[in-house]
Amino acid sequence: MKCCPKDKNIKKDWMEKLESESIIVSDDTVIEISNFCKVFSSPLRLKIAFLLNSGDLCVCEIVSILKEKQNLISHNLSIMKKYRVVSSYNQAKYKYYRIERVASSFLSNYIKLPTDKTIL
Repeated sequence: MKCCPKDKNIKKDWMEKLESESIIVSDDTVIEISNFCKVFSSPLRLKIAFLLNSGDLCVCEIVSILKEKQNLISHNLSIMKKYRVVSSYNQAKYKYYRIERVASSFLSNYIKLPTDKTIL
């Protein structure tokens, strides 16, 4: 069968079948997924995500490990938090960050790292 039948009766059946078998995702959902994926387009945010995938860390620990400026780390963490890649909590006078379950699953299932521990 050719694509997009011309006959109205055939086209109607064809469209009904096509629509019933297709997954339609709302624009809002597509935008949310797109923004989530954009978070990982930054090498620094990807490094932060991999670090947090190993466990919760405070900002000063992330700064020390990545050897980046504190304001740069904080800025990127706020972007990650905005798109629900990470969440934070306060403990004493420190703010700790943890990776959200969906982001952790994304990293674990779709991005395979070498077994070498020095990935940063």
